[in-house]
Amino acid sequence: MVSRPPPLPPIRGLEPVSLTAWEGRVVAVVQLQGCNFKCPDCPAPHLVPQVFESGTIPLECALDAIHRRRRWLDAVVVAGGEPTLHEGLGDLVRLVRELGLRVRLHTNGSRPEELRDLLAGGEVASVAMTVRGPLDPTYAVAVGARVRLAAVYESVELLLRSPGEHEFRVPWLPRVVEQEQMSSVLRMLAGARRVVLEPARDGNPGLRALQQVARAAGPYVDSCVVAGRPGQDYGARAGSRSVSSRDGA
Repeated sequence: MVSRPPPLPPIRGLEPVSLTAWEGRVVAVVQLQGCNFKCPDCPAPHLVPQVFESGTIPLECALDAIHRRRRWLDAVVVAGGEPTLHEGLGDLVRLVRELGLRVRLHTNGSRPEELRDLLAGGEVASVAMTVRGPLDPTYAVAVGARVRLAAVYESVELLLRSPGEHEFRVPWLPRVVEQEQMSSVLRMLAGARRVVLEPARDGNPGLRALQQVARAAGPYVDSCVVAGRPGQDYGARAGSRSVSSRDGA
């Protein structure tokens, strides 16, 4: 019996050129449908349902759009939804790499087995993992779903041990994950090479509160910045100096 390869993930969105998805690089962003979290502050709630009625972008169309722009692109970011839900993710990544482009994966870290396989195979050049709170009951509230905290912790440890590039993103969620909780997350991420603190979607709290969290991260992580303000790095390696947009990216 000949086994069939897993189906390629459904592509729901394509941003042909982005200057923000991988700081300091010009990338295309491929968005995959389906997520196992229902975060109350999700920036792309239309990508959450794993069963949906609206159409997807044919793979060949997405790859053709990327191929036509490859001379101006540094990489492709594969985001979601949650990409690791899809059994054919590795095949999609390999197709992108055949275009001569590196790949960054955005993940919520809930599926460490899939993440481990991608890292072990050298399939991705960079991983950006969102850590939505300290690993306690707060996490289920922050993600709006049941979650295996041990799995999230395993993904964190995988990235901390991996020699490749990584970035942890820590969002502020009013009344759930605020200054004290974010500081707790940063202590858990001790040794991280880069952490990005994300303001709440409604713009609160003010910049000063996030800067206080970032400044306190100095002893724990190499680089810590506030999203939207990449010029100031509060990490231990940066020593709170001003940095260019490509430093630490």
